Amino acid sequence: MKDKNIKVILVEDDPFWQKNISMYIEKEADDIEVIKIVDSKEKVLEIVENESQIDIVLMDINLTAANLDGIEIIEILSKQKIKAIALTSISEQDVIVDSFESGAVNYINKSSIYDIILAIREAVEGRNQIHSDAAGALLGKMREEKKLRSLTSSEREVYNLEKKGYKKSDIAERLYKTIDTIKKHSRSWRRKLNA
Repeated sequence: MKDKNIKVILVEDDPFWQKNISMYIEKEADDIEVIKIVDSKEKVLEIVENESQIDIVLMDINLTAANLDGIEIIEILSKQKIKAIALTSISEQDVIVDSFESGAVNYINKSSIYDIILAIREAVEGRNQIHSDAAGALLGKMREEKKLRSLTSSEREVYNLEKKGYKKSDIAERLYKTIDTIKKHSRSWRRKLNA
């Protein structure tokens, strides 16, 4: 039996997934060891501060009342050069993209548990193959970004604020422009993006 030289922390608040993910890794991978299982961001940050060898953190995105605090932790880990794989049941494009922008090396849906071992090994070796659970969202984001490059800076400002849910009157006030100007920019970005 090989020495378990890849050290993993599992950050997961659901006992069902804690048990199933850690058991699967321990059973199927003789080179990977789940050294800790924690259920909160405070605990993972404490371990990271005190543990010298961590190769990968498997990071649940939704801890504590589904507020996406896993993304915040991924960003903190990334700044400390600790690799994190987002492990979640969320499939929304924005959450996937935010995870990667925060520093995740991969994004795997919990239903793809059988792909976790390969993802861990690839991340440790620096060969980050984007999992199919995330690939569509990233391609969609790239296509969206390409379209957005056709917008003027004013159209882009209005687009971003409208995407965040601001009303045209609020946008006008925020950007110190007339409501007619905001409506014009809004029509223009919609036409350019076929929205």
